[in-house]
Amino acid sequence: MTATIRSYMPLVLAAEWEVIAEEPEGVALLSTTKGLKVIYSVDREADGQLWLHLSLSRQSRLPSWDDLRYVKDAFLGADRVAYQVLPRAAEYVNLHPFVLHLWSCVDCEPGSDPLPDFRKDLGGRKVI
Repeated sequence: MTATIRSYMPLVLAAEWEVIAEEPEGVALLSTTKGLKVIYSVDREADGQLWLHLSLSRQSRLPSWDDLRYVKDAFLGADRVAYQVLPRAAEYVNLHPFVLHLWSCVDCEPGSDPLPDFRKDLGGRKVI
């Protein structure tokens, strides 16, 4: 692994984010205002592509949809595609009861995301 997480992190994060642990491939941060913990890492996965991984958690409940969107935009940007994966039951891992994960492909060309566009055109607007 030659990439370090700092080369993929936003140049500027809101002042609410406090770094609580850091290694070359990942950093843990805590939001001092929202009660969210984020672990942000980068790794080359089995498909040969470099992927950013975000895990976000709360101490006593699952993060909300708004939390997920907020963290995705803060760390990956509003224009980057990110995926939440629901694996087969046999592949499920639960190390924390209140954590959600997002992945975003670094190596993929913009506009050529690994998944197809699942939206449907309904009367001139695309919806899922």
